[in-house]
Amino acid sequence: MKNKKAVVLLALTLAASVNLWAQELPRLAVVEFSTNNSAEKTKQDAITVRNLTESQMVATRKYQIITRDEIDKLLANQQIQVSSISSAENIKKLQLQNISYIVTGSVDAMGTDYAVMVKILDVATGQFSHSGSDLMGGVSKELYTGVGTLIDKFIAGMSSHGEQVVQTGQGGRSGRYKIGDTGPGGGIVFAVEDNTGMEVSRMLGTFDWNGAKSAASSYRGGGMSDWHLPSKDELNLIYENLQKAGVINGGASWYWSSSQYDGKYAWLQNFDDGRQAYFIKYNAISVCAVRAF
Repeated sequence: MKNKKAVVLLALTLAASVNLWAQELPRLAVVEFSTNNSAEKTKQDAITVRNLTESQMVATRKYQIITRDEIDKLLANQQIQVSSISSAENIKKLQLQNISYIVTGSVDAMGTDYAVMVKILDVATGQFSHSGSDLMGGVSKELYTGVGTLIDKFIAGMSSHGEQVVQTGQGGRSGRYKIGDTGPGGGIVFAVEDNTGMEVSRMLGTFDWNGAKSAASSYRGGGMSDWHLPSKDELNLIYENLQKAGVINGGASWYWSSSQYDGKYAWLQNFDDGRQAYFIKYNAISVCAVRAF
Protein backbone atom coordinates (compact mmCIF):
# COMPACT_ATOMS: atom_id res chain seq x y z
CA MET A 1 0.00 0.00 0.00
CA LYS A 2 2.85 2.37 0.83
CA ASN A 3 4.43 1.75 -2.58
CA LYS A 4 1.11 2.45 -4.30
CA LYS A 5 0.76 5.72 -2.37
CA ALA A 6 4.33 6.66 -3.29
CA VAL A 7 3.63 6.03 -6.99
CA VAL A 8 0.44 8.12 -6.83
CA LEU A 9 2.30 10.92 -5.04
CA LEU A 10 5.11 10.85 -7.61
CA ALA A 11 2.59 10.96 -10.47
CA LEU A 12 0.82 13.94 -8.90
CA THR A 13 4.14 15.72 -8.35
CA LEU A 14 5.18 15.18 -11.98
CA ALA A 15 1.79 16.35 -13.23
CA ALA A 16 2.05 19.49 -11.11
CA SER A 17 5.56 20.11 -12.46
CA VAL A 18 4.36 19.73 -16.05
CA ASN A 19 1.46 22.13 -15.43
CA LEU A 20 3.77 24.62 -13.77
CA TRP A 21 6.17 24.42 -16.72
CA ALA A 22 3.34 24.96 -19.19
CA GLN A 23 2.18 28.02 -17.30
CA GLU A 24 5.66 29.53 -17.51
CA LEU A 25 5.80 29.33 -21.30
CA PRO A 26 5.15 32.67 -23.03
CA ARG A 27 1.75 32.97 -24.71
CA LEU A 28 1.91 33.41 -28.49
CA ALA A 29 -0.77 33.93 -31.11
CA VAL A 30 -0.58 33.83 -34.92
CA VAL A 31 -3.02 36.36 -36.37
CA GLU A 32 -4.22 36.94 -39.93
CA PHE A 33 -1.78 37.72 -42.75
CA SER A 34 -2.63 40.71 -44.94
CA THR A 35 -2.73 40.57 -48.76
CA ASN A 36 -2.25 43.15 -51.48
CA ASN A 37 -5.34 42.22 -53.51
CA SER A 38 -8.83 40.85 -53.06
CA ALA A 39 -8.50 37.79 -55.31
CA GLU A 40 -10.13 34.80 -53.61
CA LYS A 41 -7.10 32.56 -54.24
CA THR A 42 -4.73 35.07 -52.62
CA LYS A 43 -7.00 35.39 -49.58
CA GLN A 44 -7.24 31.62 -49.22
CA ASP A 45 -3.49 31.23 -49.61
CA ALA A 46 -2.96 33.86 -46.89
CA ILE A 47 -5.08 31.69 -44.57
CA THR A 48 -2.97 28.68 -45.53
CA VAL A 49 0.23 30.57 -44.73
CA ARG A 50 -1.21 31.51 -41.33
CA ASN A 51 -2.13 27.88 -40.63
CA LEU A 52 1.31 26.59 -41.63
CA THR A 53 3.01 29.25 -39.53
CA GLU A 54 0.92 28.35 -36.50
CA SER A 55 1.67 24.64 -36.98
CA GLN A 56 5.41 25.25 -36.97
CA MET A 57 5.23 27.54 -33.94
CA VAL A 58 3.38 24.76 -32.09
CA ALA A 59 6.14 22.30 -33.06
CA THR A 60 8.80 24.40 -31.27
CA ARG A 61 7.15 23.61 -27.90
CA LYS A 62 8.52 26.93 -26.64
CA TYR A 63 5.18 28.73 -26.42
CA GLN A 64 1.63 28.40 -25.24
CA ILE A 65 -0.15 28.79 -28.55
CA ILE A 66 -3.44 30.69 -28.43
CA THR A 67 -5.90 29.05 -30.84
CA ARG A 68 -7.11 30.94 -33.91
CA ASP A 69 -10.69 31.06 -32.64
CA GLU A 70 -9.55 32.38 -29.26
CA ILE A 71 -7.27 35.12 -30.61
CA ASP A 72 -9.74 36.18 -33.32
CA LYS A 73 -12.50 36.48 -30.72
CA LEU A 74 -10.18 38.36 -28.35
CA LEU A 75 -9.16 40.86 -31.03
CA ALA A 76 -12.81 41.40 -31.98
CA ASN A 77 -13.89 41.89 -28.36
CA GLN A 78 -11.04 44.30 -27.70
CA GLN A 79 -11.67 46.10 -31.00
CA ILE A 80 -8.07 45.53 -32.12
CA GLN A 81 -7.32 45.74 -35.84
CA VAL A 82 -4.33 43.65 -36.98
CA SER A 83 -3.19 46.54 -39.18
CA SER A 84 -2.67 48.69 -36.05
CA ILE A 85 -1.87 45.94 -33.58
CA SER A 86 1.38 47.59 -32.42
CA SER A 87 -0.24 50.90 -31.45
CA ALA A 88 0.29 51.97 -27.82
CA GLU A 89 -3.40 51.49 -27.03
CA ASN A 90 -3.50 47.98 -28.48
CA ILE A 91 -0.24 46.97 -26.80
CA LYS A 92 -1.76 47.83 -23.41
CA LYS A 93 -4.81 45.70 -24.20
CA LEU A 94 -2.63 42.74 -25.24
CA GLN A 95 -0.49 43.06 -22.13
CA LEU A 96 -3.61 42.89 -19.96
CA GLN A 97 -4.48 39.62 -21.69
CA ASN A 98 -1.06 38.21 -20.72
CA ILE A 99 0.01 37.76 -24.36
CA SER A 100 3.76 37.70 -24.92
CA TYR A 101 4.09 37.53 -28.71
CA ILE A 102 1.99 38.10 -31.82
CA VAL A 103 3.08 36.62 -35.16
CA THR A 104 1.67 38.15 -38.35
CA GLY A 105 2.80 39.12 -41.84
CA SER A 106 1.73 39.51 -45.43
CA VAL A 107 1.17 37.43 -48.57
CA ASP A 108 1.53 39.70 -51.61
CA ALA A 109 0.86 38.42 -55.12
CA MET A 110 3.60 39.12 -57.68
CA GLY A 111 2.39 37.60 -60.94
CA THR A 112 2.12 33.87 -60.29
CA ASP A 113 4.44 34.07 -57.25
CA TYR A 114 4.04 35.34 -53.70
CA ALA A 115 6.23 37.61 -51.63
CA VAL A 116 5.64 36.24 -48.12
CA MET A 117 6.73 38.19 -45.05
CA VAL A 118 6.40 37.10 -41.43
CA LYS A 119 7.20 39.16 -38.34
CA ILE A 120 6.84 38.89 -34.57
CA LEU A 121 5.54 41.55 -32.21
CA ASP A 122 7.13 41.52 -28.75
CA VAL A 123 4.18 42.69 -26.66
CA ALA A 124 6.42 43.60 -23.71
CA THR A 125 8.23 46.25 -25.77
CA GLY A 126 5.52 46.99 -28.34
CA GLN A 127 8.04 46.50 -31.14
CA PHE A 128 8.46 44.08 -34.02
CA SER A 129 11.66 42.38 -32.91
CA HIS A 130 12.30 40.06 -35.85
CA SER A 131 11.06 39.38 -39.38
CA GLY A 132 11.74 37.21 -42.40
CA SER A 133 10.64 37.26 -46.02
CA ASP A 134 11.01 35.27 -49.23
CA LEU A 135 9.65 34.98 -52.77
CA MET A 136 7.95 31.66 -53.50
CA GLY A 137 5.73 30.03 -56.09
CA GLY A 138 1.96 30.29 -55.79
CA VAL A 139 1.36 26.64 -56.73
CA SER A 140 0.22 24.62 -53.71
CA LYS A 141 3.32 22.43 -53.34
CA GLU A 142 5.73 25.32 -53.97
CA LEU A 143 3.87 27.49 -51.45
CA TYR A 144 3.88 24.73 -48.82
CA THR A 145 7.61 24.09 -49.26
CA GLY A 146 8.48 27.78 -49.42
CA VAL A 147 6.54 28.68 -46.28
CA GLY A 148 8.07 25.74 -44.40
CA THR A 149 11.59 26.87 -45.28
CA LEU A 150 10.83 30.51 -44.46
CA ILE A 151 9.33 29.73 -41.05
CA ASP A 152 12.24 27.45 -40.16
CA LYS A 153 14.62 30.35 -40.84
CA PHE A 154 12.30 32.76 -39.04
CA ILE A 155 12.19 30.62 -35.89
CA ALA A 156 15.97 30.20 -35.92
CA GLY A 157 16.33 33.96 -36.31
CA MET A 158 14.00 34.62 -33.39
CA SER A 159 16.52 32.96 -31.10
CA SER A 160 19.56 34.78 -32.47
CA HIS A 161 17.87 38.19 -32.60
CA GLY A 162 16.18 37.78 -29.25
CA GLU A 163 19.29 36.97 -27.23
CA GLN A 164 19.84 39.46 -24.46
CA VAL A 165 23.12 41.13 -23.57
CA VAL A 166 24.28 42.13 -20.11
CA GLN A 167 25.84 45.58 -20.19
CA THR A 168 27.73 47.57 -17.60
CA GLY A 169 28.45 51.04 -18.88
CA GLN A 170 29.49 54.52 -17.94
CA GLY A 171 28.14 55.85 -14.69
CA GLY A 172 27.63 52.32 -13.35
CA ARG A 173 24.61 51.66 -15.58
CA SER A 174 23.74 48.03 -16.05
CA GLY A 175 20.91 46.15 -17.69
CA ARG A 176 19.78 43.52 -20.18
CA TYR A 177 19.09 44.49 -23.77
CA LYS A 178 17.76 42.95 -26.96
CA ILE A 179 17.28 44.26 -30.49
CA GLY A 180 14.66 47.01 -30.56
CA ASP A 181 15.24 48.13 -26.95
CA THR A 182 16.32 51.64 -26.02
CA GLY A 183 20.06 51.44 -25.35
CA PRO A 184 22.06 53.06 -22.52
CA GLY A 185 22.83 56.04 -24.77
CA GLY A 186 19.19 56.60 -25.70
CA GLY A 187 19.53 55.00 -29.14
CA ILE A 188 17.83 51.85 -30.45
CA VAL A 189 19.68 48.55 -30.05
CA PHE A 190 20.29 47.03 -33.50
CA ALA A 191 22.81 44.28 -32.79
CA VAL A 192 23.47 41.85 -29.94
CA GLU A 193 26.30 39.32 -30.00
CA ASP A 194 28.79 37.80 -27.55
CA ASN A 195 27.63 39.93 -24.61
CA THR A 196 28.07 43.13 -26.66
CA GLY A 197 25.41 45.37 -28.12
CA MET A 198 25.22 48.30 -30.54
CA GLU A 199 22.75 51.17 -30.62
CA VAL A 200 21.87 53.78 -33.25
CA SER A 201 20.85 57.40 -32.72
CA ARG A 202 18.02 59.30 -34.35
CA MET A 203 18.80 61.09 -37.63
CA LEU A 204 21.20 63.95 -36.83
CA GLY A 205 20.67 65.97 -40.02
CA THR A 206 22.25 66.12 -43.48
CA PHE A 207 25.96 66.76 -44.06
CA ASP A 208 28.71 66.15 -46.56
CA TRP A 209 30.91 63.14 -45.72
CA ASN A 210 33.45 65.02 -43.59
CA GLY A 211 30.66 66.86 -41.80
CA ALA A 212 28.90 63.52 -41.25
CA LYS A 213 31.93 62.08 -39.44
CA SER A 214 32.16 65.20 -37.29
CA ALA A 215 28.44 65.28 -36.47
CA ALA A 216 28.43 61.62 -35.45
CA SER A 217 31.54 61.86 -33.27
CA SER A 218 30.25 65.07 -31.65
CA TYR A 219 26.91 63.49 -30.71
CA ARG A 220 26.49 63.03 -26.94
CA GLY A 221 23.33 60.94 -26.62
CA GLY A 222 22.97 59.59 -23.08
CA GLY A 223 26.06 61.58 -22.12
CA MET A 224 28.21 59.10 -24.03
CA SER A 225 31.25 60.31 -25.97
CA ASP A 226 31.98 57.20 -28.06
CA TRP A 227 29.41 57.70 -30.84
CA HIS A 228 30.72 57.45 -34.40
CA LEU A 229 29.58 57.31 -38.02
CA PRO A 230 28.54 53.71 -38.80
CA SER A 231 30.44 51.57 -41.27
CA LYS A 232 28.60 50.20 -44.32
CA ASP A 233 28.24 46.84 -42.53
CA GLU A 234 26.80 48.50 -39.42
CA LEU A 235 24.33 50.47 -41.57
CA ASN A 236 23.22 47.23 -43.18
CA LEU A 237 22.62 45.69 -39.74
CA ILE A 238 20.44 48.69 -38.85
CA TYR A 239 18.47 48.19 -42.06
CA GLU A 240 18.10 44.41 -41.60
CA ASN A 241 17.37 44.33 -37.86
CA LEU A 242 15.39 47.55 -37.37
CA GLN A 243 14.26 49.25 -40.57
CA LYS A 244 13.37 46.15 -42.58
CA ALA A 245 11.76 44.54 -39.53
CA GLY A 246 9.48 47.55 -39.10
CA VAL A 247 10.94 48.46 -35.70
CA ILE A 248 11.90 51.99 -36.77
CA ASN A 249 11.38 54.40 -39.61
CA GLY A 250 14.79 55.81 -40.45
CA GLY A 251 13.30 59.18 -41.43
CA ALA A 252 15.27 59.39 -44.68
CA SER A 253 16.26 57.19 -47.60
CA TRP A 254 20.06 57.45 -47.85
CA TYR A 255 22.60 57.53 -45.00
CA TRP A 256 26.35 58.08 -45.06
CA SER A 257 28.67 55.33 -43.86
CA SER A 258 32.26 55.79 -42.67
CA SER A 259 33.45 53.29 -45.30
CA GLN A 260 35.32 54.89 -48.20
CA TYR A 261 35.24 53.64 -51.77
CA ASP A 262 38.31 55.75 -52.64
CA GLY A 263 39.59 59.25 -51.93
CA LYS A 264 36.63 60.87 -53.71
CA TYR A 265 33.71 58.53 -52.91
CA ALA A 266 32.21 56.90 -49.80
CA TRP A 267 29.52 54.27 -49.29
CA LEU A 268 25.87 54.97 -48.44
CA GLN A 269 22.88 52.80 -47.51
CA ASN A 270 19.32 53.18 -48.73
CA PHE A 271 16.87 52.49 -45.88
CA ASP A 272 13.92 52.09 -48.27
CA ASP A 273 15.19 49.00 -50.08
CA GLY A 274 18.57 48.08 -48.54
CA ARG A 275 20.72 49.08 -51.53
CA GLN A 276 24.30 50.20 -50.94
CA ALA A 277 26.14 52.49 -53.34
CA TYR A 278 29.08 54.88 -53.30
CA PHE A 279 28.66 58.62 -53.82
CA ILE A 280 30.85 61.70 -54.11
CA LYS A 281 31.78 62.96 -50.63
CA TYR A 282 30.77 66.62 -50.96
CA ASN A 283 27.03 65.87 -51.26
CA ALA A 284 24.74 66.44 -48.26
CA ILE A 285 23.29 63.08 -47.09
CA SER A 286 21.46 62.06 -43.91
CA VAL A 287 23.51 60.99 -40.89
CA CYS A 288 23.02 58.82 -37.82
CA ALA A 289 25.52 57.80 -35.14
CA VAL A 290 26.22 54.41 -33.55
CA ARG A 291 28.07 53.13 -30.52
CA ALA A 292 28.94 49.78 -28.96
CA PHE A 293 28.26 48.91 -25.31
